[in-house]
Amino acid sequence: MKTLRLLLASMALVSGLSACTTTADAPETMVSLPPVAETENARIAEITARELDRRARHEPDSLTAVAPQLRALALALAGPPPAAVQAAPGAQLMAGAPEAMLTAPSLWHGIHLASYRTMANSVSGWAELQARFPDLLADREARIEAVNIPDRGEFLRLQAGPYDTLAAARTACAAITRAGEYCLPVDFSGRPLADAGADALH
Repeated sequence: MKTLRLLLASMALVSGLSACTTTADAPETMVSLPPVAETENARIAEITARELDRRARHEPDSLTAVAPQLRALALALAGPPPAAVQAAPGAQLMAGAPEAMLTAPSLWHGIHLASYRTMANSVSGWAELQARFPDLLADREARIEAVNIPDRGEFLRLQAGPYDTLAAARTACAAITRAGEYCLPVDFSGRPLADAGADALH
């Protein structure tokens, strides 16, 4: 952790110096961006983004060594691309990431709504919840994650998302729990319910 902090501090210094040297080249009308959230993850993301931007512009060859990690991060942020995108030219951007990174926790947030024994119940349960909370769930994606609960067996955990921040997920959960339903903020992981349900029919 100490090494990581030193690296990030160095990257921040380099990024700051780069910003200072290019201010004169910036257009007079600048877009005012909101401040970065006061969390360690947000600060790491900002520093990393600045360093990646610098390398992409001035040292593109240096990104080759971290290409698998870049692909895995892009996949974690964007989620699995639709089938049409996977078949498009350039879709190999998301391919080849290390398996350990592909199964890492999601960088998106979600909400755990219910757990079911069968896929059929998961599909019908999601439809019922969307009908009950259209303002909260109509534009969200449902995902299913298989979990094993000791002494109880296998369950299919129904999640909805994604939410950009934990605060947004908590706000959605608060509204759902006030209506008497279970809800818990979680990492937005698992398989899309549409894909999992289709596979279960075969």
